[in-house]
Amino acid sequence: MTPDVVADIGNSRLKWGRCQPGRITEMVSLPLDDPQSWQEQRRRWRLPQPCHWAIASVNPPAAERFRHWLNSMGETAYLFQDPTLLPLHLAVERPREVGWDRLLNAVAAHCLAAPDPAVIIALGTAMTVDLVDGQGVFRGGAILPGPRLLADALHRHTALLPYLDVSALPPVVAPGANTAEAILAGIRAALVGGALLLLHHYADSYPNPWVFLTGGALGDLAQWNFGERFRGTRHVPTLTLEGLRIAAESLPELAATSDPPPPATTEGIT
Repeated sequence: MTPDVVADIGNSRLKWGRCQPGRITEMVSLPLDDPQSWQEQRRRWRLPQPCHWAIASVNPPAAERFRHWLNSMGETAYLFQDPTLLPLHLAVERPREVGWDRLLNAVAAHCLAAPDPAVIIALGTAMTVDLVDGQGVFRGGAILPGPRLLADALHRHTALLPYLDVSALPPVVAPGANTAEAILAGIRAALVGGALLLLHHYADSYPNPWVFLTGGALGDLAQWNFGERFRGTRHVPTLTLEGLRIAAESLPELAATSDPPPPATTEGIT
């Protein structure tokens, strides 16, 4: 069964995806702790009552608060807690320590890229650059601070560098003409340079991968083409939610009848 809504609970925002078989039809980003805005969005989407939800989170306390709100509304919710239930093989030492956003991105990217490998660049509070091979094996990846964390660290751990509100990849490139521009250019160089280094390192072992870009802090990185070593680049804002939908559709626990769930599809994903 396809859930009515999937919810990705992050460190700073709560994202909902409205589902139909084979696709997320709408996505919205909401505050983490604002039940009134949740209720308003529920009314805006005219969701059925009761509504069936699938949830994943890298923020367990926020997930419990949200699930408690859903229960108080009479909703049914499945919270993903066991990564071995995902339609993905995990070639990492401690699967339960991998963020759910990274795993769900890999689920969706593999469905879109197979039989080719895929690299996923997700840029938000942190930047992750992960690899899933053509057989659907999650090989792990790298985690870097995102733009806001980099700017905050420079301000907090120096005497004179100013605080800059950097919510996305800065457009400023080096050389910066003043201190603020130099900070922004450095943040850009660190993130873009790190992504490029990792992409080429992965492509050495897994040739011609697809590159998938997602996350609210991508800035102009969303429009990049990374070159001839890569089969193509796709910006998929709903990638995590699509992975959650695909994972939910694969679970018999969510089935409305005793029939087996339909196969996971990527129909309609753009």
